Amino acid sequence: MPSPLLERMKTLCSLPGPPGHEGAVRDAIAEMVKDSASELRRDPIGNLIARHEAHEAATHILLECHMDEVGFVVTNVEAGGAIRFEKVGLVADSIFPGREVALLTLDGQLHRGVVNVRSGHLQSLQGQEHPGVDNMWIDLGATDDAPIRALGIEAGTPGVFHSPFVQLPGGAWKSKAVDNRSGCALCVEAFINTAGSLSDRLRLSAAFCAQEEIGGRGASVLSVDETGVDKPILAIVLDNVPSDGPGRSDARGSKIGAGPVLRRYDHQPTSLYGYITPPELIQWVKDVASDAHVPLQEDVFVGTFLDSATLSKSRPGGLPAVPINMPRRYSHSPVETFMESDLEAMAALIGALLRSAAEGGAPDLRRDYLSSSDA
Repeated sequence: MPSPLLERMKTLCSLPGPPGHEGAVRDAIAEMVKDSASELRRDPIGNLIARHEAHEAATHILLECHMDEVGFVVTNVEAGGAIRFEKVGLVADSIFPGREVALLTLDGQLHRGVVNVRSGHLQSLQGQEHPGVDNMWIDLGATDDAPIRALGIEAGTPGVFHSPFVQLPGGAWKSKAVDNRSGCALCVEAFINTAGSLSDRLRLSAAFCAQEEIGGRGASVLSVDETGVDKPILAIVLDNVPSDGPGRSDARGSKIGAGPVLRRYDHQPTSLYGYITPPELIQWVKDVASDAHVPLQEDVFVGTFLDSATLSKSRPGGLPAVPINMPRRYSHSPVETFMESDLEAMAALIGALLRSAAEGGAPDLRRDYLSSSDA
């Protein structure tokens, strides 16, 4: 039987949340954590911030994840009923042909369609096609544009993949939006559990951020302490990482079923976004994982970045962060695939890190070199 954590993740994966349109996900998370929060608010960009009250001297830790998922945006509805679109996020063109998708209109309704694919009969005669999105369209089964426009579908309408959350025969689970509803489910569980067990010793904030898939925008402006006091000493960033599949080994060596992945370095040359995890935080995570008997993988990934890249510079002086990722196959697709054991191992490691922080074990990288206590 699926665990409560897996069931929570399934609920969140079923919701639409393309960048800038995370409302359904945000509202669901707010409902899940509201009984455990002393503060629960949305900021102007769409981030959801939850906080616990705690003793004034308690260590303050931030848990962060992003709510949005990759998708697409409508660019035009043609007279014949073809809906043209562009990708939102790093999605391969080859993912789209023949896929079932859902368009999210301003009234909150989802409208199912399919992306065109040329008949296999014709391709067998005339050669295989590898179209780009500029040669694709979404078909809602209409013969002209009138019924489509009547639904409120227009330029700017966002969309996501449609893909049920199901278990595969080999034991893994697949769904759309595993990136990053797994992180959201883990943040929710940790926040609820901490309210019941560590609230007298740990001040915990949880930030569920918007628009990560288009450049870490929500994390870049996050403020969990608008008054400028009571700053978190560090952030634990929860996300996903590409992992090896059965037919290829091109995902930097991480594997599903082998535990959480500690990100030590990442960099995307085209955007210049990236992050280098401080050595003190690397050692802390490794020591805690070892003591808790949680398997831990490590990676370096050039070609991508996480919210840690922008969150770390979201405040004056910076915010040290440590990214911990759940491995999953087939990144940024409607069939992202993961093992429940990795999800549970992530939960165990997060719990152990928060207990360590409550006991004073989390590194505080701030130092006053003129203070005798820091000398």
